[in-house]
Amino acid sequence: MSLALRLLVIGTVALDRPVRLSGPLTPGARLAGVSLDNALQGRLGGGGAAAAAALHIAGCEVTLASIVAGDADGERALQLAAGIGADLRLVVRRPGRSRTTLILIDPAGERTIIGLDLQPASLPTSLPPPDERFDGVLVRSPYPGAAGWAAAARGPVVVHWPAPAYDGPADIVVASEDDLSPEVLAAPHAAAAARFGDRLAWVVVTRGAEGATAFGPGDQVCLCAPPARVVDTTGAGDVFAAALLAALAAGADIGRALALGCAWGAATVALDSSAPTDAVAGTFRLDLNAI
Repeated sequence: MSLALRLLVIGTVALDRPVRLSGPLTPGARLAGVSLDNALQGRLGGGGAAAAAALHIAGCEVTLASIVAGDADGERALQLAAGIGADLRLVVRRPGRSRTTLILIDPAGERTIIGLDLQPASLPTSLPPPDERFDGVLVRSPYPGAAGWAAAARGPVVVHWPAPAYDGPADIVVASEDDLSPEVLAAPHAAAAARFGDRLAWVVVTRGAEGATAFGPGDQVCLCAPPARVVDTTGAGDVFAAALLAALAAGADIGRALALGCAWGAATVALDSSAPTDAVAGTFRLDLNAI
C-alpha cells in the first residue's frame, strides 16, 4: 500500500566515521579497529538523514530540514543526502566547522558515538519560516524555527525527547529509556505533559531489542521487537520515530504505529549503515494491513 504522505523531517545531516571493533568496549581493553575504506572515511549519518531515507524508501514525499556547517564535511554530507531522494530545499548552511563523529561498532553491532573536538556554538542560525503545511512533522533536532513548522502541520507532530530548546507543539514524544531519568520513567506521560501541555497524546519509550511502550494519560501499550540479526544499531531509533510519524499520519492507532516502528527498527539494525541507504526496495513499507 502506497500513501502519498507529505512529511517533514527536521534533523541533522552529517558524516559518520564508523570503526568496527575487534571486541567490546571494556575498561582496560586493547582493541583493533577497521575503518571505512581503511581510511576513516565518512558515511551519511545524522538522525534527520536516517529518518528521511527510510520514509522515502517507504514511498512518502519527504522534505528534510537541517542546519549544516559550510565546510568540506558539510558539503560532502549534503552530496550524500541528495542520494536519498528527499527534498533538501530547507537545508540551511551555517558558518564554522562540522563536528567530527566517530561511530564505534562492537562485534554485537552495538554502537558508541564519540564527538571529537567539539567547537563552541556559533551564532544561532534558523530554519526559514513555514510557507506550507505538511501531513506530519518529525522534530529530531530542535533547531531554531522548528516550532513554527510543527505548529503549521496539518497532521501529527512527533518530537524526539528530551528537547530542552524546543518550544513548539507535540502529539507524540519519543525517547530512549537510556536518556530518561528514573523520575521521568516513573511517570513518563505526566512528566512530558508538564513540558508540552494537554495536546500531548503519548510518550513512547524505546528499549532496543526489548521493544517499546507508549504511555498515555491513563493507558499503556507495550510491544515487543521482532527478532533481528544485528549488524549495526546506528540509526535504528531515528527510523523507529520515522515509522511512528508515517503510521500516525496515515491514520493508524498507537498500537499499529508501535508495530510499524518496531518492524522498521528491526530492519535497520540488520543494515551496515548510519542512514539506511543500503536498504533494498521493500525494506520499509507503509502497509498497515500487514502488521
